[in-house]
Amino acid sequence: MSDYGIPYMGSKGIIAPSICMMLPNAEHFYDLFGGGFSMTHCMMNHFHKKYSYFHYNEIKSDVVDLVKRAINGEFNYSVFKPKWVSREDFFAKKDSDAYIRCIWSFGNNQRTYLFGDIEAYKRSSHQAVVFDEFDEAAIKVLGFDRWPNVVKTIKQRRIYWRQKVAFNSKGMKRGDLQQLQQLEQLQQLQQLERLQQLEQLQQLQQLERLSFYAKSYDEINILPNSVVYCDIPYEGTAGYGKFDRKKFLDWAASRDFPVYISEYNISDNRFKNVYSIDKRSLLKGGLKGNRIKSEKLYWNGSPCGNS
Repeated sequence: MSDYGIPYMGSKGIIAPSICMMLPNAEHFYDLFGGGFSMTHCMMNHFHKKYSYFHYNEIKSDVVDLVKRAINGEFNYSVFKPKWVSREDFFAKKDSDAYIRCIWSFGNNQRTYLFGDIEAYKRSSHQAVVFDEFDEAAIKVLGFDRWPNVVKTIKQRRIYWRQKVAFNSKGMKRGDLQQLQQLEQLQQLQQLERLQQLEQLQQLQQLERLSFYAKSYDEINILPNSVVYCDIPYEGTAGYGKFDRKKFLDWAASRDFPVYISEYNISDNRFKNVYSIDKRSLLKGGLKGNRIKSEKLYWNGSPCGNS
């Protein structure tokens, strides 16, 4: 799980600190393709002295709203009891609800449902952990129908659940494949792990220095003495919709303020590769998508301090 931002496809959460270290100091930091808020979150948490003001932009307004709701504490486990989202609910609501689209999608791809044939097992575990409702499957796997009195919070129940499943699986026979599969399926509660990531955003400090936008990158007014970071849709990567790459590169090259761009490769000689870092790519899901790729940071050549 990423330590920064909300669960989001292509999130920079894992490598955000490395990128943040490479960006120069200025008065303003602009995250123009903000996505899941990971870069701005990381910058404000650990590099807040580099900038006086932070600007997060994401063209999908419901994603910006989801980030705001998380910062405001709406997803704190003490006040938010997440209802189970079925496959039917997901496809009916994903286009209008960023919470459902991001938290309940497979690989955070925002298009397909999180669970396949194991949906019934996952619902069983979800209801037990969140609402203390034990059905026959939950009772069979865990061997009890209620939580110990000392295990009260959702987080405590998740931990206790994993420990109990691991303990029960030790005494199983190798040939009992069906029960083994059930145990493995019930052990991971991905949707609740993602909610924990939303919850930790409420700890963000110095919110008076943060501005939100839901516009196209070229509609944002960049103030003097700024550094701009752009995590654009990578060339050849599906799942982000239409993106006019040439228009963006022309825009970035013509700016008189520093624009830094994350990409696998930019062959345009108007941009200089200033940093490279290896990252495990999971965008396609499954084993084929689980591979190491070198991400690069490019710069348009403009120095800080220009207006």
